[in-house]
Amino acid sequence: MKDILKIVVAIIVIIVVWKIIKGLIGLLVGLVVAGLIIYGAVKLIEGAGQKRLK
Repeated sequence: MKDILKIVVAIIVIIVVWKIIKGLIGLLVGLVVAGLIIYGAVKLIEGAGQKRLK
């Protein structure tokens, strides 16, 4: 009975750790995408501003 309990606890721990890692990866990807969008917007605004001055 103790072996079955250990197996169940191990499976639950693995599932929880996997969900945390998956969440962190998703957060990291979200931050990268947001950073790229902001970088692109800044470059677009800078480029548009320079073209108008010329």
